[in-house]
Amino acid sequence: MGQAAEKPTMLNSWKGIATFLDRGVRTVQRWERDLQLPVHRIGKGPRSPVYALVPELKFWVATSGVNSHRALQAVESGNGIPTNGRPKILSPIETSRRLMAESLKLVRSVAETSVRQQRQAEILQKRIIEMRSKIR
Repeated sequence: MGQAAEKPTMLNSWKGIATFLDRGVRTVQRWERDLQLPVHRIGKGPRSPVYALVPELKFWVATSGVNSHRALQAVESGNGIPTNGRPKILSPIETSRRLMAESLKLVRSVAETSVRQQRQAEILQKRIIEMRSKIR
């Protein structure tokens, strides 16, 4: 019986990451720079090799709001909040866009916190193992 080829769980180049996301290499590099696309570097230089984990990319795509980036920029710039102190009356569409952008910001924040906590848990697990090996 022939087995179906397994999809990679790690992509080892900008080209591989771009192909996975169905975008160009420069677009993906811009997303890493501007939108925190989860790309890891091997080394410290800007030209050091990169890799990305498919589950992290899928999570980023689901939570980044790439298609709603303009709405997110509007919220971050304070659009719809006048400087004279009186609330601006927004149309239902503007209100919907504002709420969607705010919700995307919250989802992104939760996702970042989740990833950060997962990494901290992994570090703690390693430290526990090290401490146990020293005790024995």
